Amino acid sequence: MATIHIAVAGAGPVERGTIDELLDDWLGIDANGKPTTDEEVALVIPAAAEHVTPAVKAVYNWSGNVDPEIPYTAVVAQTLDKASKVIRDNAESAVAARDEDVYTVLGRTLAERDGDRYLLVAGDEGDDELSDLVGYALDEDITVLDLRDALKQITPPEAEESDETDAAEDSQEEAEPEADEEPCKGGTQTLVPLPEQPSAAEPEETLEEDVAAAHRETTVAAPVGTGDVVDVLEAIVKHLRLIDESNAAANLAEVRYRPITALAMKGLEKAKLTAVRGAEPTNAAPDGDPAAPEAEKPAKGSSGRVRKEWLNPKTNEWEPLRGRPRKNVEIREVAA
Repeated sequence: MATIHIAVAGAGPVERGTIDELLDDWLGIDANGKPTTDEEVALVIPAAAEHVTPAVKAVYNWSGNVDPEIPYTAVVAQTLDKASKVIRDNAESAVAARDEDVYTVLGRTLAERDGDRYLLVAGDEGDDELSDLVGYALDEDITVLDLRDALKQITPPEAEESDETDAAEDSQEEAEPEADEEPCKGGTQTLVPLPEQPSAAEPEETLEEDVAAAHRETTVAAPVGTGDVVDVLEAIVKHLRLIDESNAAANLAEVRYRPITALAMKGLEKAKLTAVRGAEPTNAAPDGDPAAPEAEKPAKGSSGRVRKEWLNPKTNEWEPLRGRPRKNVEIREVAA
């Protein structure tokens, strides 16, 4: 029996009645909420305070009116409001995600499903996160449908070639001798530039493998500075915490860090403290030499620790950096 996997995203305005009619007609649901086909439907829905949009709510409510109810997987973020908690609590399964990675995890979860895969979007002007998600879906051969345009399919834009380029290619073809075989034609075009995806022959590394790779960097690369050690430890701690938090969210339980994660976090704090001490001058002034520079002393009241802050472009204020920083933001280190 075929299964249709559907994910929904986007903050554009929609009408619930219109969404119900579109989905009923598309998936063969009669006036009594009964399916008229043998195809099974499964949803992937974001459970995040910033991503439970009118479109997400409309699809969620529609799925509950079908008899039997359509099962769904919730992509659970760190920050939840009342609506996202309801979605999380009624989910058949859950996948954890950081607040800034909800759409990334949503797209990856849909891409891993077997069967027909669809991404329903309600676009809104200036939504770069949604544009990235659409581009990723098109790269993964996921069909993208527009909720605001009667489920019209969204396709990658065709590249426009200038007359000069066409003329140059024509002259080049005339100048080159004919080959025994015609060149292959093809290639893919993406809606937005994306990081290179791993090929099917090369499976994507797991979080544990990423941690192991980071550990190899600390043991093989030599010499390394204290700042490099701090960067590597931060990467290790980030991955270990993500594993523990993902497991907790999948089990709908309170986050409890494993001993290895706690040990890595403690080591990171020590490394940061060492980095601060290493930045202080170590050459004391010789006795009787007033011209020699006096060693700098830590600021009064300073603990010797540092923490990172990022400049919020919306408020123009520095805020504590927690987890993975956003793209293209200014980051600084200050005394803790």
